[in-house]
Amino acid sequence: MEQLFVLQLTNRQIQDFYLCFCGYEKCDKLHRFGPAVRPNYVVHYILEGEGEYVVDERRYHLKAGQGFLIEPNTVTFYRACPDNPWTYVWVGFSGPRAPEYLYQMGLNHNHLVFGSNEGERIRQLVLTMLKHNKNSLKNEFYLHGLFYEFLSCLVDENQPQQQYDPDHHRENINKYLREAVAYIQQHFSEGLQVSDIADQVGVSRGYLYQIFNETLGVSPKEYLTNFSITRATELLTLSDQPVEDVAESCGFRNPAAFSAIFKRRMGVTPTKYRSTVSASYRERLQKELGSLWPAGES
Repeated sequence: MEQLFVLQLTNRQIQDFYLCFCGYEKCDKLHRFGPAVRPNYVVHYILEGEGEYVVDERRYHLKAGQGFLIEPNTVTFYRACPDNPWTYVWVGFSGPRAPEYLYQMGLNHNHLVFGSNEGERIRQLVLTMLKHNKNSLKNEFYLHGLFYEFLSCLVDENQPQQQYDPDHHRENINKYLREAVAYIQQHFSEGLQVSDIADQVGVSRGYLYQIFNETLGVSPKEYLTNFSITRATELLTLSDQPVEDVAESCGFRNPAAFSAIFKRRMGVTPTKYRSTVSASYRERLQKELGSLWPAGES
């Protein structure tokens, strides 16, 4: 019989690295979760049984003594083994320093699974958390003490600690961002998906989302759409191509979908936009973009 206990924290005072929730679940043989996207980090630790964790194209078969990390904004799926369903505990957490601490622990988008032989201590820590559900500052400090001890059980002291270098981390982010933006600019007309961009850059979809969101304030999908619509406005302004051809040239295989997205972004349909662009505006744009457009296209 399935058993589930969950504690959700509210009105947090700790801000840089904090516990969001925790739980314990004894799963039945049909239990599954996802595909789903979580807004925060979640670590599961398996106490008994086994199951499968799937993220992007990677599949992990895990058993008691192992655990897995779920990153924010990443599509994941996991399910219990029918013959030996797992029992696990989990903690969800967030905060601006979470990526740094996880990196030092050896957990990131390239290393999502881990092992620990402190299963009984981990069990007791989470069960103790679940008993302290009173909303008070004293209780919050106590819960975070247990949370930090939980994470300490996941650190392998025999492995050299990875030093977090913020400058090196920023260099990697900038490198991935440049590669992603360049790939979008060169291949936007091919009907790109976010997974295509992530594969090209060599990172997970979730990490790509994090890079774009933290650096540019938009998701990769929003950036791709904005770039394609911008190119569409140029084509509508400077050429006489039919709207259907403009849509295809900008990566939209469905002209109706293109028109709907264009109207949401620009406030008018592509046809209306073209008809309201003045001759003087078209001439000025053509001069500014003369190196990109043949003179006879406007």
